[in-house]
Amino acid sequence: MTEALPVLIVLAGGFGTRLQPVVSDQPKILAPIAGEPYLAHFLRWCVGKGIQRLHLCLGYRAEQVIDWLQLQSLALDISWQIETSPLGTGGALQLAFQQLGADALVHGALVCNGDTFVQFDVDVFVRQSQQSSGGILTIEVEDVSRFGSIKCDGERFLIGFQEKTACSGAGEINAGWYYFGAAHINELLARQLQSLEHDYLMLMTKPPIRCLTIGHNFIDFGTPDSYQQAQVMFKDLA
Repeated sequence: MTEALPVLIVLAGGFGTRLQPVVSDQPKILAPIAGEPYLAHFLRWCVGKGIQRLHLCLGYRAEQVIDWLQLQSLALDISWQIETSPLGTGGALQLAFQQLGADALVHGALVCNGDTFVQFDVDVFVRQSQQSSGGILTIEVEDVSRFGSIKCDGERFLIGFQEKTACSGAGEINAGWYYFGAAHINELLARQLQSLEHDYLMLMTKPPIRCLTIGHNFIDFGTPDSYQQAQVMFKDLA
């Protein structure tokens, strides 16, 4: 790694509606997995990958996350924001860019969903994304029907997404990680956004975003079934 990685913005403000049958009193990012809050696993992973700064986009039960963080001894610089009303992933990201200011514009920013995990080389992802001003991490799965599939052109630039109701079988999905350079950040700040995927990533006029399939051990633990699968996966990773 030749230079510090950009700030990582974690989208973690949702209500976790699908997971509430099994985790009803906590935000998803604190859901107990293999004996610890998911956030504990995630922060260790970030340190191991060389990430030094995180910005958490919080909403539902944000005070629990903040209380937990303040009890930890962390090898990371962590800031956060709290949504007083739901902003959606797009609105939360805009607020994060406004708070981070020039630092994000100069160095770009990593963005990830707070309820998905994937193993990959973050430094490689950033370097390859910077060649195109933006990047999205994708993953091959045996059945795209739960996630929806991703569409890239012949040069591996993002075109858009196919809804989960319209696809099935093996294919390529969005793994929930992005890199946005200054061109994207300026464009994102200039638009009215609710959903990052539908209101921005689906636009044909956005700056280029390269699809990079370099990850493994992907899991979205946002449903009761996948939450149980995460218990096994993180126990094996420990």
